[in-house]
Amino acid sequence: MALRRWVFSFAGLCLLVIGLAGRAGAVYVDSERTFRIIAKVQTRVTLRLQDSDGFTEPRDISIGDLVQWRNLALIELDHDLRDLTDQLDVLYPLKALDIRAKYHIVGRFMYDAVYDVGPQSFQDVKDNDKENITSFSHQYDLWECYLDLSRHNAFLRIGKQNLAWGETDVFRLLDGINPLDNTFGGPFEDLDDRRIPLWMLRGSYNFGNVGPIGSVTLEGFWVPGNWDARVAPIAPAGTPYAAPKPASPLPTVLVAPSKVMSSSRWGVRLLGVLGGNYSFNIAHYKTYMDILSLRLAVGDSPLDAWSELSYPAVQITGVSMNFWESHTDVIVRSEVAWFWDEPVFIPEVNLPIEPLPFPIPGVPGLPQNGTIPKKDKLKWMIGLDKNVWIRSLNKTSTFVMSFQWFATWVNDFDERMRQPLALYPESTNFSAEKEFSSNFTFLTNTMYLKGALNPQLVLAYDIRGAWMFVPSIKYIWEPFRFLVQYSGIVGNMSGFGAFRDRDQIAFIVTYQLN
Repeated sequence: MALRRWVFSFAGLCLLVIGLAGRAGAVYVDSERTFRIIAKVQTRVTLRLQDSDGFTEPRDISIGDLVQWRNLALIELDHDLRDLTDQLDVLYPLKALDIRAKYHIVGRFMYDAVYDVGPQSFQDVKDNDKENITSFSHQYDLWECYLDLSRHNAFLRIGKQNLAWGETDVFRLLDGINPLDNTFGGPFEDLDDRRIPLWMLRGSYNFGNVGPIGSVTLEGFWVPGNWDARVAPIAPAGTPYAAPKPASPLPTVLVAPSKVMSSSRWGVRLLGVLGGNYSFNIAHYKTYMDILSLRLAVGDSPLDAWSELSYPAVQITGVSMNFWESHTDVIVRSEVAWFWDEPVFIPEVNLPIEPLPFPIPGVPGLPQNGTIPKKDKLKWMIGLDKNVWIRSLNKTSTFVMSFQWFATWVNDFDERMRQPLALYPESTNFSAEKEFSSNFTFLTNTMYLKGALNPQLVLAYDIRGAWMFVPSIKYIWEPFRFLVQYSGIVGNMSGFGAFRDRDQIAFIVTYQLN
């Protein structure tokens, strides 16, 4: 009965949004068009195209099985207060100080029905962890909620929001301020759909032209730790996109940042334009990595041991630049960043075991307290974007071509460093880390039928031995969008290769008001 009530409630919400829209796009509440409602309703059905393998749970998911039926509704309110400042005495100070104000609110409602109507394996996952899975599959949040205040060249945003400072697509580099939610699609989800808003203060001031540099802007943000200390969530065990977890006899304890001021995120950057063409920004900020750090912890005796997962903070200093190269008609994007004290994984340090004085079959030794070693890392990205005519394939529109090279170099590299992913079926065998590693991405798309039909292809390659393919085709019939997307990974368990047994096809229908 509870499921039925939730389904009807969600369906009623969707019908309300569609009813509000009528034949128009956004709905304006007032005649001055200062208060509008924007909404999106989406349903996504995803089928697995590969049998489960390795450490993936549940293991009995087969080709053609439903692994996701995600229903999503986003209702967005935008209200410019320019007229109310003349009508409400409480807002008179804004008018007196010539401050323009507006607010933005987004409510997010999500229901994944796979645990109620999907394969028995997923229904069993829910039965075995009912409270946790119900909370995971039924979510309703105040997703964004902020107030914008601006006066001349000064800007301040207060509230729950996203902030992206990078130039990259597919993967992140400088864009690491907000945590990512990888629990509903892992690497197959678009970055913009995975960022989790945080309660923060964000401000900027545009100084205009300063010498040869145009549009010089200083921007900063602060996420007070006692307001918001959220980090990337972990998918519950048995859900379709949970990271592979080798079997372990030890319990696992998650240590998340405490909601105290010392857990604050913060950062500052300087932006500008050189020569009217070279846009740049120089940034430094503190954040938390999305990838968990692992160590072995021991209590009063070696028999009281557990695996501890935590989110150590990291500081990042970086520069990004983009410009248009006129001779080749190519947009060049680049980022370079120094990651200070990023956690790494060295089994002998993170998971130390003291050998027994007398060997016992099947017992490697006694667990000891481990520590999390850290290394400075230099990371960079070079991207090239160009519009290309391929007349034989499309006579009316160009193809957008985008290429990116991501690279990482580890300072003071230790040959014992490993990736924190065990190689199936050996739960203690970890793939070797490299002093220098690279990823390559390629994206191309075009338009047919006057923009109504949009095919796209995304490729990613990790030189450690993994490929990702995400072709898709979208058809727009306003206000509806129909998308079919295949997602597949082949190769070893390096990086995104951990999801190599999650090949899938998704059918997505979206009703969009904007």
